[in-house]
Amino acid sequence: MSNQNNKLRRIAGTFLYIQKNFLQENYNMTGNEKQVFKDYSKNGKDRKWRERKLKNIELAGRLERLGYRSFERVYQCAEVLKFIEQQDGTKKLYQSYFCKNKLCPICNWRRSMKYAYQAELVVNEAMKRYPKGRFLFLTLTIKNVSGKELNKTLSKMTEGFRRLMMYKKVDKNILGYLRATEVTYSTEHENYHPHLHVLLFVKSSYFTGNNTNYISQEEWTKLWAKAMKLDYTPVVDIRTVKAHKRKNLKSAIIETAKYPVKPFDVDTEDVSLFSEFKKDKITDDLSQGLHRKRQIGFGKLFKEIKAELKLDDVEEGNLVQTGAEENSESTGREIVAFWNWERSNYFVR
Repeated sequence: MSNQNNKLRRIAGTFLYIQKNFLQENYNMTGNEKQVFKDYSKNGKDRKWRERKLKNIELAGRLERLGYRSFERVYQCAEVLKFIEQQDGTKKLYQSYFCKNKLCPICNWRRSMKYAYQAELVVNEAMKRYPKGRFLFLTLTIKNVSGKELNKTLSKMTEGFRRLMMYKKVDKNILGYLRATEVTYSTEHENYHPHLHVLLFVKSSYFTGNNTNYISQEEWTKLWAKAMKLDYTPVVDIRTVKAHKRKNLKSAIIETAKYPVKPFDVDTEDVSLFSEFKKDKITDDLSQGLHRKRQIGFGKLFKEIKAELKLDDVEEGNLVQTGAEENSESTGREIVAFWNWERSNYFVR
């Protein structure tokens, strides 16, 4: 553990002096604070700010080595967290700086909460308007690609998905959809697997009409291959969203809508044994591959409802208020947590 801390100190060395002076001047920090910051949800779940910040620092170090100018913003992400204490003991974040880097574990955690919250609002409203509508979960894949091919491939998949949604038989059946793009790394083949997860809200007539409306898995596969102009048969999965034990159908649909938009973590179990060179290479590939790519999309009725509800942009919008925080009466007490580079943890003023 001491070796890891020494490494983090070296990586953050250029920022340490500036941060110390800033915190001492603005927050009266002495460097001797003993109260470690903790943040728990209403159900007692640790929000793991420290663990996410440590991974954020690892990412910043890789970006610095790779020559990305954005590394400074990533280092500075969530250095100071300002909360208002709620009467139930939880803390509501009201101010912080987030870097919004595509690979930042802190920002992607905030995005995933925001997406889940918005998806639930939109799905609830859609179900009120079309109570007989049905839900499907569609997964669209293509062959794995190299890091160099990733950016162009994601653009092609976005365009291919647009064409798929415009095909007559698809368009006439679908009321709305949520689309999430995910990229995973294959340790076996050392390349990338981009795929789309789509929650489809379809008319009740989709399952009627002697197959004039219903689209089988085989047909979905052919349509996706056509939309992508592929010379092979891709893997496509389509299934009806059904109620699970102890969950009613509505809860099951909302849970599916919250399908996690997972940040790619180069420190997961599969790649944790990789050399730093390999981790840097994956970080570089993904930074370039995801550059200017939108990973989340609301379509048709869902897009209309999102606009009516005046919901903020999930990817580039405000990451302080995600909408998912518990709302209870405030005690009015401010809690300020700051990141101590020397001690690798958050401390309370």
